[in-house]
Amino acid sequence: MNYNPQSTSYKQVGLERLLANPALAAGWGRTGLLTNPSGVTRDLTPAAVALARAGVPLERLYGPEHGVDGSGAPGEAPEVAQDPASGLPASVLYHLPEEETAARLAGLDTLLIDLQDVGVRFYTYISTIRDVLRAATKLPLRVVVLDRPNPLGFRVEGPPLNPAYRSFVGVTAALPVRHGLTIGEVARVLAAEEGAGVEVIGTDAPDGWHAGRTWIPSSPNLPDLESLRFYAGNCLIEALDSSEGRGTALPFRLFGAPNIDAPKLSQRLNALSLGVTARPAYFSPTTSKQKGKRCAGVQLHETHGPLGDSLPLGLALFTALEEQGAVRNPDWLQKLLGVPSETVPSTPEAALEALKGWQAAGERQAQALRGHWLYERSNGLTV
Repeated sequence: MNYNPQSTSYKQVGLERLLANPALAAGWGRTGLLTNPSGVTRDLTPAAVALARAGVPLERLYGPEHGVDGSGAPGEAPEVAQDPASGLPASVLYHLPEEETAARLAGLDTLLIDLQDVGVRFYTYISTIRDVLRAATKLPLRVVVLDRPNPLGFRVEGPPLNPAYRSFVGVTAALPVRHGLTIGEVARVLAAEEGAGVEVIGTDAPDGWHAGRTWIPSSPNLPDLESLRFYAGNCLIEALDSSEGRGTALPFRLFGAPNIDAPKLSQRLNALSLGVTARPAYFSPTTSKQKGKRCAGVQLHETHGPLGDSLPLGLALFTALEEQGAVRNPDWLQKLLGVPSETVPSTPEAALEALKGWQAAGERQAQALRGHWLYERSNGLTV
């Protein structure tokens, strides 16, 4: 079915609600758009192109991590002078000094945000939104988020961030690791912290991914929904010297290092009944950690249906790799997980036990955010 902005026969995201009622943009003045390839309509038309067709004029585009065109590697945001699809001038807003962010937004009256978030605290698109909101307190800038679903749903996992470990992968202590909010709801949390204003044009489908909508990789190492489900917990492997599958065709599904006993690791993980099957695997990453080295480890498979809880798997994998000699980066671990590195046990069984306390803290914090919710939850915190 081709996209029709006037149709209400399927669930709409915020972008499509605006396209169906462009009068919402009346009075927005000079408008920019923070987006990337994930900002598309149901028929995959880029947001900037669709908005122009609907009579919502844009001045320029901005990109988060990976850039406007999504071509950047992790930690990169290539500058593209002009967006090929819309012809608009473009720049990035990734991890800039506060003064530079404000300077790049100066001259606009309104900034639209249309990005596909993935539902975890350390994903940096929400960090860039924090920077935008902070700049908006110094500029006469209206910020409007075109909401999209949280593909991981409303489920909450993991602890809040200890404020001592704030960083660009953890800009707020208000969120558990897997926060269970849409990007619009996160923007409301951040706006309250920054003393900024934000408006949200909601989505009809906030909870999970729905049939009929195509997953566009929100970043280069999340090519499909299966990799995303693993990412929410297995991103912790970034805090080891082991590969997390970057530089292979299976990021966040393939893990290992040259010194790993692959059969032993798979047996260790499978004995824990974590909802997946770990198969011995061998690979050579072309980029990132262990680049060009033959690694031994495991590939994880969703043999029991889509993965539900992500963090137990991530912690078990992390500690099982440590048992075989993987070296921990304490600073990065506590920035990702949000708790002191020394409180993360060194065996899977102990780590899973520690997670129970962290989980309880995360659920209490998630409940405290109820005032920022835009959508009903059937069971308070989970569905």
